[in-house]
Amino acid sequence: MGKRKITYTSSPKPARLITLTGNIYLQYHDDDASIENHKGDLLVFAECKQLHTNYLGEYERTGFAGYFKVDVYDGVEWRPVILNEIFRAREHHFAKTERSIDTYAICREILLALTGKALSRTYREHYELLE
Repeated sequence: MGKRKITYTSSPKPARLITLTGNIYLQYHDDDASIENHKGDLLVFAECKQLHTNYLGEYERTGFAGYFKVDVYDGVEWRPVILNEIFRAREHHFAKTERSIDTYAICREILLALTGKALSRTYREHYELLE
């Protein structure tokens, strides 16, 4: 007789929606991002090693390639946002010849246009835009 395989099934989590407030913070620039009591606020930060180590928050410099990520505050902690539906033309990416602060300005306009829309929780506590 073979061993019985024990499988684990997690109970489904209840749906959670977050309505965006229109408050957008850039990491290392805006001090208000450390005040974690604003549910629905967005935190934008660069995914670029140089901007997190040698040139911490120096978004005006060129010479770095990367992209911006976005987190939303869910009332407990900052959670990642899935960006495929928000930045369909990959507007959140910047090249070495571009200043990342200019890319952030474009991202900020797009994110501000989402004020009042809802994000829905998905797999692994990520949030995506609810159409």
